[in-house]
Amino acid sequence: MGLEKSGFHEMHIIKIGGRVNNSLLIESYKAVLSSIRSTDFILGQDLYSGVFLSKPFEHYEASKKKVMVVGRETAGWNTAGWNTETKKNTISAIVKANEEGDLQDVIDESLFRYSWHLRDHPDGPVRTKSKSTFQRFYLKVAKSLELDPHALIYQNLYAWDFNGRSPLSRKDSEFKFIQRCSAELLAASIKYNRPDAIIFAVGCTTANDQTIKMVCKLLAGDNHGGGESTDLVDYKNYETKELVKRRYWHFQSDGIDCIRISHPRPQGGEFEKYRTKAINTLVEKFSSRS
Repeated sequence: MGLEKSGFHEMHIIKIGGRVNNSLLIESYKAVLSSIRSTDFILGQDLYSGVFLSKPFEHYEASKKKVMVVGRETAGWNTAGWNTETKKNTISAIVKANEEGDLQDVIDESLFRYSWHLRDHPDGPVRTKSKSTFQRFYLKVAKSLELDPHALIYQNLYAWDFNGRSPLSRKDSEFKFIQRCSAELLAASIKYNRPDAIIFAVGCTTANDQTIKMVCKLLAGDNHGGGESTDLVDYKNYETKELVKRRYWHFQSDGIDCIRISHPRPQGGEFEKYRTKAINTLVEKFSSRS
């Protein structure tokens, strides 16, 4: 499947008005993944992970503070699974599932894996400590907002990793394909879940910001007025509230408060300062409601 000259094909997001059941979210995911019919875009061996998909827990539905925390990518997400021939949920497995009409199995398994992302195994207790700096940050956000960790939605900017590493390291044409599909999947989740606020703890790089801007444009739906030729990166559907170069970007898109900060891995100094600032901004936002 080739890339369009504009860098994006037809948007695969189901338009959703109001809170409805998860079947609409799943249909949106299916629409994006069903477009992956070939691995020709991969330059070399397919070492991609399983696709990362999420859905809200009941805690989120009941919460008056609706927050999404977005990481960069999840190393090794759901790599062992339904594909018994290779023991890997790769891009190739999605292509095969599309050929055989089994795409729902891929989606179901990814969502099942998400259902215990706060635990070490499906029947285990919720973690209170973690070696992962991202998980520690996620738990800190929940605690600061006085929420059960299940009341947040965890998402990723990129829906796949490559051999346990970021797809950012792949060649430009290959990365753009992953970037495009990932933006569509993330936008589908945002449109469905309608969070009040999103923290993008993804890292302050040009490529990540471009991906975020793609998501913002997708949130605008068909009302951007630019026609099909409008480039997703060039079209602006966000308003910057505060910007500290390579540290902190606070903006609004589609009525949602969004903050982009560094990935939680870098420690100390200004990195920690702006992570704390991001959390405090949300605490103040929700405090002003009461």
